[in-house]
Amino acid sequence: MDLGSSPSGSASAPAPESVSTQQLIGEYAASCAHRPPNGVLGHLGREVAKLLAEGIAPEHIRAGLARHRVKGLHPSTLPSLVHEAMNATSHTDGLAQPGSGPTVRGHRAWANPSDPAVAYAEEL
Repeated sequence: MDLGSSPSGSASAPAPESVSTQQLIGEYAASCAHRPPNGVLGHLGREVAKLLAEGIAPEHIRAGLARHRVKGLHPSTLPSLVHEAMNATSHTDGLAQPGSGPTVRGHRAWANPSDPAVAYAEEL
């Protein structure tokens, strides 16, 4: 093949962008105010590798890592945080807001009464 010809077959197709565990953990560590301990990063790295192996999209893992950074939970909770991010009901900030609507049909979340004296007159 000469240098002026275009490649034939699938060689001309762009390679899919792959994201590595190290890249995601590097982004996570860089977004923290202080570098997390190696044990935390290592455990998060193992969880991220499992999620990538499952075929979870990197943007969902990034969202889960962002939630982990904010909440400061144990690294083993990352799959739950990724699940939460993947299935969030509110699209404004990715976190479901309390009182943003019923999650079960016909269910209304409990709220403090505006006038407790009236609401609890018999019990007070």
